[in-house]
Amino acid sequence: MQQLELVQVPKIDDFYSMNYEKGEIHLRGVKGRAFVLPTQAWAALRVLLSKSFKDDAVPFMLQMGYAVGISFVMQVKKLEGKPGKLIKILLSIAKSSGWGQFSVEGDMDNGTELTVIAENCPFCHNESSPQLPVCYFLVGFVNGLIDYLYGKRHKANETEYRGMGQGACVVTIREIPVEIEEKL
Repeated sequence: MQQLELVQVPKIDDFYSMNYEKGEIHLRGVKGRAFVLPTQAWAALRVLLSKSFKDDAVPFMLQMGYAVGISFVMQVKKLEGKPGKLIKILLSIAKSSGWGQFSVEGDMDNGTELTVIAENCPFCHNESSPQLPVCYFLVGFVNGLIDYLYGKRHKANETEYRGMGQGACVVTIREIPVEIEEKL
């Protein structure tokens, strides 16, 4: 007779602790403070940034995401492990923060060619204009995370976009060869 193995489904308390009196949420494990931003608020921010910054909105959102990606790596750098293991930890933190279901394909040992698949991405949640990708923050986040983790420059592009009817937001990351980087 085969025994059934019960799988413990993670709960929010497994990842976060909340001090309601102080109005603080803390991420367990890396001991960082967090906050919640509803997807509607993010969408309103994205629209306002686009209207205010016009052509500069995309680089601004990419840079915001880039800085957040670096900060994620800085929080887990104290943990031991190869980049592939740390990527899984980092994307688990993003998942537990409500950023969607992430998976990574490619060369996680060297970080030369990677593909990040973000299912249920909140950065394009309920997007009403599906003509162009809008997950610039996500693209910047992944780019900053990978650059800082591997100590090399990469180029990240959103190649599939859930808001345009595709199954997920897909970000491809390619290392920028040193000879090309020196010309930049």
